[in-house]
Amino acid sequence: MDAKHLFVAEDYFRGLTEKNILAQEHKFLPCTCSGIESLQGPLEKFRTTNAFVCVDDTNDGAMFRGKNGGYFKQRTFTVFILHRYKFGNEDDRRAKLTLCRDIFRQFASKMIVDSKRMSNELIYLQTDNILSRELGQYFMNGCTGLYFMIDVSEPVDLKFDSAEWHS
Repeated sequence: MDAKHLFVAEDYFRGLTEKNILAQEHKFLPCTCSGIESLQGPLEKFRTTNAFVCVDDTNDGAMFRGKNGGYFKQRTFTVFILHRYKFGNEDDRRAKLTLCRDIFRQFASKMIVDSKRMSNELIYLQTDNILSRELGQYFMNGCTGLYFMIDVSEPVDLKFDSAEWHS
């Protein structure tokens, strides 16, 4: 069992976005980006789309030894929930931020349920501590939201294989 074959964040969060009633009612588009400084997914569709669930396609990770002696690869995924608002309209900005908060709460509740199911790879979702941060009023003109980070700790096979090495 190798971590590179288990959790695919882009697929998982696309599925959450497509199955969540609130996200669908408000036409949130699933997309990817490469970090907060490179939100190319939303920027490419910014003129035609108002709402995004954007998964960072890069992640930080660490390998560690678990309590049972096996090794795990922990990866941290960042997901942005963004919505455009009428520029200069503080009431609309607050309403859109509240919507993003509601979707985050619903996503978190679904991740908790999914992580308890022993029948799939989602048992490796670390839902005890989901960090989030709201974006400032001047993050992107006319856009508000938040991002959250979720850890996934999957088993990794570190058994030495001499066939992988020259003698």
